[in-house]
Amino acid sequence: MAKNRRVRNGGNQPNHNKLPEQIGRLDGNPEMPETAAAAVPSKEELDAMPDDTKSQFAERLTALDEALSELGSKREDLNRRLAEAKQRETDLSAARANHEQRQTQLAEQEGQLNEREQTIELRELDARNGFLEQQRDALKKLRDEIRRLEAERDQVIARTEQEEQEARKRIDAMRPAFRDEQQAEKDALSQDRQALEEERQQLGLDRQRLEQERRNQDGIERQIRQIVKDEHQSEIVELKRRIDQARRNADVDAKTIEEQRQALEAVADLNRLLEHHGFADAEALLKQFEALRSENRQLREGQRHRSQDDLEAENEALRERCDDYEQRLEDQAQQINALKNEVGTRRLGVLEKQTLEQEKRVLEQHKRALDSAVTDLEQRLDDLTTRQQGRSAFEALTKMDKDLVGGVPVDEVPALDVLAQELRQRIAGALDAPLYYPEQVIRLFLGGLAMSQLHILQGISGTGKTSLALAFAKAVGGHCTEVPVQAGWRDRDDLLGHFNAFERRFYERECLQAIYRASTEPFRDRVNIVLLDEMNLSHPEQYFAELLSALEMPAARRKLVLTESALPDPPLLMRGNGCEGRKLGLPDNLWFIGTANEDETTKGFADKTFDRAHVMELREKDEPFKFEQHVNSLPYSFASLQRQFAKAQKKHRQAAEAGLAALQKSAFTNRLKDDFDLGWGNRLERQALRFIPVVIAAGGSLGEGMDHLLATRLFRAGKITERFDVGLDTLRDLETALVEAWPQVDSKNDPEICLDRLAREIKRKEQQG
Repeated sequence: MAKNRRVRNGGNQPNHNKLPEQIGRLDGNPEMPETAAAAVPSKEELDAMPDDTKSQFAERLTALDEALSELGSKREDLNRRLAEAKQRETDLSAARANHEQRQTQLAEQEGQLNEREQTIELRELDARNGFLEQQRDALKKLRDEIRRLEAERDQVIARTEQEEQEARKRIDAMRPAFRDEQQAEKDALSQDRQALEEERQQLGLDRQRLEQERRNQDGIERQIRQIVKDEHQSEIVELKRRIDQARRNADVDAKTIEEQRQALEAVADLNRLLEHHGFADAEALLKQFEALRSENRQLREGQRHRSQDDLEAENEALRERCDDYEQRLEDQAQQINALKNEVGTRRLGVLEKQTLEQEKRVLEQHKRALDSAVTDLEQRLDDLTTRQQGRSAFEALTKMDKDLVGGVPVDEVPALDVLAQELRQRIAGALDAPLYYPEQVIRLFLGGLAMSQLHILQGISGTGKTSLALAFAKAVGGHCTEVPVQAGWRDRDDLLGHFNAFERRFYERECLQAIYRASTEPFRDRVNIVLLDEMNLSHPEQYFAELLSALEMPAARRKLVLTESALPDPPLLMRGNGCEGRKLGLPDNLWFIGTANEDETTKGFADKTFDRAHVMELREKDEPFKFEQHVNSLPYSFASLQRQFAKAQKKHRQAAEAGLAALQKSAFTNRLKDDFDLGWGNRLERQALRFIPVVIAAGGSLGEGMDHLLATRLFRAGKITERFDVGLDTLRDLETALVEAWPQVDSKNDPEICLDRLAREIKRKEQQG
């Protein structure tokens, strides 16, 4: 029998020299029970075995080794899968409990297997002692038991995997609903937060306007009082000054007259003194003095022959007497001259007093005339205010209610690709001079109309920024109101107009009239444009702030507050829809298109303006082409244009979402976040889903729309370009990431604008060193 076994195994006889190696592997196998390992024969025992026994033992050891290895690998695989299932599926407690229970059962079965292995080991010991047939039967039973346990284990694993798959399917089925619910809650919270922020901003604006109106009203009242006061105060002050001067002059004149009276009394006393001494007046005294002098000369002649001493004594006496008379005469002459001068001065004072009194009477009459004029002016102002109260404060808007009545026939808008071609032809011949724009410009312009009601057209002078807006309005049969922006504009009053509280009238500017006109019946279903020429001569964030805020609100809440309280007889469109007679709704068929140059006289745009607007940079015009004049064409319907936009957005939404998702998952987005602190906001995603589908429907591509949107939103000054904190390596890495990610967006169209701006920025950095 042993001989037959040797013949049967002749071609595949085991190498007895490998038995120690096999036993060593069994000893080192973690699946080998300790009792079985202890029962493995030593080298000496193997050497003592017969060859047939060694061969059989080697075969059984090999089979056992394979079975244990397979069992160990399967157990490891099972443990790994169970661990992954535990980590991923936290909500499968019931399945996990069942699995743990089955694991316990498997452990018990493994314990039973260990016991059986111990029995086998004992039988193997018996086999070494000659019980080979018993060992063979035991090994066969062991193999059968192992196969049964493996089958049972496979069934357990299969059931576990099936339960895991079913649980995973249930979770996957629940995940979209949970994600949608979470996103809806997030969107609702975001909208509530945005609404609260807008209400807070609106309240702030309302508070500022209320305070400004109060200050304006106080200022107007002060201005009126000041005007009246300034007109008459100077005359009143001059009159008072002259009256006071006349009073002072009168007092001085009275004093002077009193002094003259006293002087005249002194002269009269002097005359009485002269009469007392025998003189009629001072002239008689002088005549007498001359007579005495003559007599003195005669006496000298007569006494010439008298004695010298007597003559000298008499002469001396006469001389003294003459000197005394001369002195008295000179004193009286001086006093007379002084009195004459004083009398002349008094006469002049009296004349001046009379003149001043006459002027006083004239000024008093003038004052009475001025008082009458002031009273008349106040009466006229009261009459003007009374008459104004019976009229509408919005004269221009009320006039539109009377003039702009009745609808006009309109035409349906064709498919967007046909519309783009037709618009290019119409725009070319819309104005006096031909306008040649590339097809891409028309497509992007249409996409911008669907994306935002605020457009910014940038470019050097002469590239057709203003002409594009004017020609487009004419091509679609709409209305365009041109508003030249001034450098001194500071608030919305410069753009919309202001309310004069004194006259109770609102001075409507062209922009406000254009907003109102867009809602009137003839223009309600047509495209309306407000062209803000040279928009950045002043800060748009100042004079355009209220409109920026209104454009972000839902359509039902897009209202401009014109006055703080309702005015009598408001225009028709300010009476309903929550306008309260003081608000004006912002219609959907109105677009604000601003042109912007970049030079030393202009201001920069803030990020919030760029983020809300559709920005286009116009370069050189296209090559001339043949076009046909469209005469007497019906205006395009705004409602049908909106339907075409909605149709395109529904049709190409999935492509736009796929492009956005591909970019968001790429290394390009990580570069934007890590190196430039830029990300994908909700507003950008909403705008992309409105803009890109329309560009595609108009004959463009996904790459064209995405390239333009990224270039105007991210690849602009202050975001990626013209930043001093960004180095060359960072720009090159971003360029590489964009090139690698773009085939997932559009493999046929490269991001030419983004790459061009990156290349120019890299070149600028290289030149700067």
